[in-house]
Parts: sequence; structure tokens; C-alpha cells
Amino acid sequence: MTSVAERDRALLAAARAGDPGAVEELYRLHLSVARGIAHGLCRPDDVDDVVAEAFTRVLDQIQQGRGPRVSFRAYLITAVRSCAADLARRDARLIWTDDVEAELEPADRTPGDSLPDSPVRQESRLLAAAIDDLPARWQLVLWWTTVEQRSLREVGTRLGISANAAAALAFRAREGLRDAYFRLHVPATGDDACTACRAALVAAARSRDATPAHTAPHLSTCGPCRDVAAELGVIRTALTAVTATLG
Repeated sequence: MTSVAERDRALLAAARAGDPGAVEELYRLHLSVARGIAHGLCRPDDVDDVVAEAFTRVLDQIQQGRGPRVSFRAYLITAVRSCAADLARRDARLIWTDDVEAELEPADRTPGDSLPDSPVRQESRLLAAAIDDLPARWQLVLWWTTVEQRSLREVGTRLGISANAAAALAFRAREGLRDAYFRLHVPATGDDACTACRAALVAAARSRDATPAHTAPHLSTCGPCRDVAAELGVIRTALTAVTATLG
């Protein structure tokens, strides 16, 4: 009897050689598994798109001489998870940025007109960039708990972990978002003293601590770092309200 590994190896070799029948057979054999994984990672309406994109990515790799040579299923599952994470990132950007821009859009604005680059629009872009900077797993957790309002028990079931582990993961995701958001507001500097001071300010803001006492001497003589400290204070207040909605 031919093993699954041997069967997939033969089909992959044929698909890599350009056999459309082998491609169709791989699709037929592994479709149900791909759909099952996708159902656990995204909304029902998105399952078909995620699965189709995952198969396309894997088959493109095969046709280019790369990709799996034995375990097609393992490679496909990874692709499904990646596609679901990409979809969550795109949807998160739409939720957190496009809605804000729609509220700012004048009723009489004609297509093609540019909107003023207001502080709210700037902050929405920074928030989207901070979300993009997070690991895909954290983005998924934020999406499920915030946008889809799923319980930690359900999130844990989807990820194959306990509700307590899901809660810990959600906490790390929120803290990661805070850290990324703060860092995006701190301009880079070539001065070592400024770099050290700003790193301490970000760490204090992220942990909700007061401005570190050891930064006082530097802040007393450095206007740019004082500006950073003031901005981080404002951002910390605003972000506390934002992240409160994420958990």
C-alpha cells in the first residue's frame, strides 16, 4: 500500500513537471484539511478566499521549482495560516484607519480630492503601522478579541491553547501594540545620550511609570528630548483608552 508521503511525493514531482492532473489531485486530497484550518482562523465568508490564496501560493512555489517535495499538507497548512494572518492585517487596517478617514471626509468632497493631513489621520496611520509591526499571531488575537468580540475561550480553541493562555497572549499583544506605537513616535537620533534618554522614556511610558529620575539632568538641557517626553505623556493617556477597548 502506498503511504501518504509516497503518494504526495509522486504527485508533487508530477505537478512540478507541469502535470495539471497532479495539481487537481493535490487540491482534491487536501481541500478539506485546508478548509478546516481556515474555518478556525477567519470568518466563514473569508474561508474560500483564504483557501484559494493558500493553494495558489503553494502551487506557485512548486511551479518555480521550490516549495514542498514530500509533505504537501504541512506546507499548505502553513500557507493557510499565513493567508489568514494577511487578511486579518488588511482588515485591521481598514477598521482602524479607513473608518477614521471616512468620518473626516467632507460630504461635498469629490472623488480624487485629497484630504487634509490632520493629526487624527496621522495618528491612525501610526496605529496601523504599529499593528503591522506585531507578529501575525498577536494581530490575529487582537482582531478576534476586538473586532469580532470573541471570548478568550473561543480564541484559545482556535489556537489550540487554554483560555488562560489566550488571555496571556492577548495581554502580550496589547503590550506589544503599546510598545510599537510609542516607538513610532520617538524620532531617531545619532546622539548616544539622547538615544538612552528616549529609550528610558519609552520604557516608562509603556509601563505607565513616571518619568525616570535619572533622565532629569539630560532633559534639563535637551529641548528635543523634552518634546519627546511631553508627547509620550499625551500619547500614553490616549493609548490607555485605545488599548482598554482591546481587552
